[in-house]
Amino acid sequence: MHMRTFRLRICLAFVLLPFLGGCQSSLVGPIKLGSSSHVEFQDESKEGLTGEATVALLKQGIVGVVVGWEHSFKTGVDSKELIYNRIYRGAVKFDVDLLSKSQGKTVTKATFNYAIKDGARSSSKGSPASCVTKLLLATEDWHGIPEMDVAKAPDTIAGDLYKDGLPEKPVGSVISVDVTDAVQAWVDGTKTNHGFVFAASKEEKGLIKDSEKCWTLLDGFSLRVNFSK
Repeated sequence: MHMRTFRLRICLAFVLLPFLGGCQSSLVGPIKLGSSSHVEFQDESKEGLTGEATVALLKQGIVGVVVGWEHSFKTGVDSKELIYNRIYRGAVKFDVDLLSKSQGKTVTKATFNYAIKDGARSSSKGSPASCVTKLLLATEDWHGIPEMDVAKAPDTIAGDLYKDGLPEKPVGSVISVDVTDAVQAWVDGTKTNHGFVFAASKEEKGLIKDSEKCWTLLDGFSLRVNFSK
């Protein structure tokens, strides 16, 4: 299924607030968001390529990402098995160039904030808890949904594990993660800033014969950076 391409128009918010003792704080908004969709299926009609989570993401617009997985298994015409396995990752990039261009600045603390907007979990009997448990550092430049059509979305957004055990809190929660060492490395130039990647605790590939799911929509991204000169 071909979906209309959504263009990302995300403005950078960079506010410097003076503190006592020469310290400053910067609140940085995302300059890039995207989601990847790994799809494996056994279905000649290819009718289910766009999953429930992708539909929810497109309704969300250009401010969110989706993370998690969906399995779909049923028997179709002539007793043929219809199987779908979808795995989602979401990525966010912040521009820290203004800090990088100011020599002699030390990042004393950097906090990555995001909100749990929506989601679904097959075992949930109330507000589903977040399925997002891993934060990775992206290892290359990337693009994703909704900047790209669903049919052209990347299979995955690559990254190295940075934080494990992110809080599995319910919809409406705001999560804060300490990312000081990563941001300092970007500011120093010792690592290239490709942004952060969210992944779920489970990324099981293959044709799986069940109808389990666990996916989460995230939005409200910001990066608070405290630094001294």
